[in-house]
Amino acid sequence: RRVAPHNNATSLQVTAAVLGGMIWAIERPRQGIVEPEEMDFERVLQIARPYLGDVVGVYGDWTPLDGRERLFPEDLDRDDPWQFKNIRVA
Repeated sequence: RRVAPHNNATSLQVTAAVLGGMIWAIERPRQGIVEPEEMDFERVLQIARPYLGDVVGVYGDWTPLDGRERLFPEDLDRDDPWQFKNIRVA
């Protein structure tokens, strides 16, 4: 925070990912414009990780249906909670 006042962990995470993507692109000047799925995510993470701290993956039991229909009924797909119709987009 001393080096970059008025920033937080989220801005550092975004900046680390952008840095990783930029270096990946600089290393491949003839690649052109690509979709994110076409990038080498391992190389991007290798560049970003020193700025991110511990990176872990943890499974939980949350679904997009948790806490829904408290105020009003909704058209939800209860058989498959991960369907797009169950995701709130604001």
